[in-house]
Amino acid sequence: MIQAIEFPTILSDNTRIEIPNNVRYQLKANQAIRVTIWVDNDLPKERVKKRRLGTLAGKIAIPDDFDAPLDDLKEYMY
Repeated sequence: MIQAIEFPTILSDNTRIEIPNNVRYQLKANQAIRVTIWVDNDLPKERVKKRRLGTLAGKIAIPDDFDAPLDDLKEYMY
């Protein structure tokens, strides 16, 4: 029996097709599948929200003795 499952996706970096979890759960391990790719230029592309660098600047403080040996581990050190 042939079953058709259709879902929208985006080809990421020209090598991987993202399969949604709800579709992935319908597939069995080592199951033979046939993949047909239809290119639809009329579909809107899902935009990945770009990360802004520096959004946590000034919100994290690292103490001056961060690299100092811990007293609890003295017996394990030389």
